[in-house]
Amino acid sequence: MKKTIMVDMDEVITEGGFLHLINDFAGTNYAKEDIKGYYMQDLVPDKKAFFDYFIKHNQYDYGYLMQDVVEVLKYLQKYFDIYIGTSYIIKEIPKECGINLVHKHNYLYEKLPFIPVENYIFISNKSLLNCDIKIDDKLDNLKNASIKLLFTSYHNQDLTDEYLDSCGVKRVNNWLEIKKYLMDVIKNESSSSKK
Repeated sequence: MKKTIMVDMDEVITEGGFLHLINDFAGTNYAKEDIKGYYMQDLVPDKKAFFDYFIKHNQYDYGYLMQDVVEVLKYLQKYFDIYIGTSYIIKEIPKECGINLVHKHNYLYEKLPFIPVENYIFISNKSLLNCDIKIDDKLDNLKNASIKLLFTSYHNQDLTDEYLDSCGVKRVNNWLEIKKYLMDVIKNESSSSKK
């Protein structure tokens, strides 16, 4: 039986769209380095006006896939059952954010057609999910996994390797690192089972 992997979507599979909409709305030129907290929308003074604008646009029309993500996920699919675990809830617009779910679903369906739609999990509290492996950019979302991989993002770069070690978490910076790490895990498990 294959092990299960839960992969986060935003800032792990794809990025860029939300920040693009912020810059387009505000007439700014923010980069990821300008974001100090987890929520990009904190860059915008008038959040109500921004989210009125946001719900009329699809952020995924402006985002892009992370480098190597498609090739690596296709490869890993030979060895693992892959699930996409992503939240569509935006705290400022709980009533209207259903449109975000539709946009996420359609983006995944178009860009990752080899992942079955039955493997999309739309959930905010990912700690409820038990998987063998979790790949996410938010530390709290890695709970309830044997292997916890923190994908480096603008908001988690200050977490030290020592702190991550104490949480049982390994930092990964890109999809080729993920592939190498997980293939090493498989190789080590295979050699251990032969002893």
